[in-house]
Amino acid sequence: MSNHPAVASRQPGWRRHRAAISVIFLLVGIMLGTWFTRIPQLRTDLGLDYGSLGVVLLAQTVGVIIAMQVAGHLATHLDSRSVIRSTAPLLPWFLPLVAMMPGAVPAGLGMLGWGMVAGLLDVAMNAQGVELERIGRRPVLSSLHAVWGVGALLGSLGTVVAGRAGWSLGTHFVVVAIALTTLAVAGGRHLHATVNGGAPDTRQRTRMGIFAGWTRAIVVLGALGAAVALCEGAVSSWSGVFLRDQRGAATNIASLAYFAFIVAQTGTRMVGDRVLRRFGAVALVRLSMVVTAAGVLLAVSIPNAWSGIAGFAMQGCGLAVAIPIIASAVGHGSTSSTSLAIARYSTLHQAGVLAGPPLLGWLAQAFGVGTALTLLVVPLGIIAVLAVATAPATSRPHPEVAAAAEPRT
Repeated sequence: MSNHPAVASRQPGWRRHRAAISVIFLLVGIMLGTWFTRIPQLRTDLGLDYGSLGVVLLAQTVGVIIAMQVAGHLATHLDSRSVIRSTAPLLPWFLPLVAMMPGAVPAGLGMLGWGMVAGLLDVAMNAQGVELERIGRRPVLSSLHAVWGVGALLGSLGTVVAGRAGWSLGTHFVVVAIALTTLAVAGGRHLHATVNGGAPDTRQRTRMGIFAGWTRAIVVLGALGAAVALCEGAVSSWSGVFLRDQRGAATNIASLAYFAFIVAQTGTRMVGDRVLRRFGAVALVRLSMVVTAAGVLLAVSIPNAWSGIAGFAMQGCGLAVAIPIIASAVGHGSTSSTSLAIARYSTLHQAGVLAGPPLLGWLAQAFGVGTALTLLVVPLGIIAVLAVATAPATSRPHPEVAAAAEPRT
């Protein structure tokens, strides 16, 4: 894969297609940034206790799992552009839908639908990114996920602005939904039309059964990725609740917890590759877990909202580079199909993403939010112990060499 910009510029419409899918990644980031920072207000408006909120968040997990079961089959009938055009304009309207639900059960049903649509969109978005890398002969997925981070920042900043303006939760969510639907329609017009969604042929589907690719290394790295994602999802969803309920912070101040977390994470990822070359994967993952644990202890041990915000920012710095390093280790350490290895890893990683918020909700209901956050040091310690599995990420073959070694089908 060549990184030379001229290669991509020779592809008809490549830059336009890249801009279009960037808009979709931005849309999803804005939506989730808005959602995470509004969870404390949502809990109050719907009258949910910690356990009920955990169940509502878990419903989204179930929806995504259902979507993942049908996404592969759907790709044999529809290309990724068609899926994105169908799901991206619909997804933002789950924000006001959930907000208007009268209680935990209706809200859970809304989150179930949200998860199903989001799961289909996530698969299609990343398929579109891979296709652009293929035709442009240059990597784009990292930059697309960076756009997602920018969107999350904009969403959390929008919540601060909406709070200062005195907007209700419903008004805020409707305004966001209208704006994001406009973005979805605009971006969808210029997406790249993949051939049959990039689906494998019959011979490939026979080889790639449900148990293919589950090597010991993939399971270990997938468990590491799930543990990191669990911690990240728990902090993202519950940091604002912690500051509001345990530190007495106003809603607009509580919203700054996620904002600080995502700013620190995005900033750290900008220098992550440089730091990786200096320290190596294993040492950097372990150092990152130490920083994250220190951030957790800072947030929960000092009874001050601003110390809590600083602690969540430290957690953003610590968790920032772990997922890219683990994903890199999956790709470079695979002895079979790299694509299959990453797909298997992503299954476990996504489980961690979705399990974090409800799991912390159940712990918060049983022990309190502060204790629940403190318990995150347990998976952080496990990650540090098993960090040796990330060693393949330190050695990165040249893209052209990796491409030549990739099995041809």
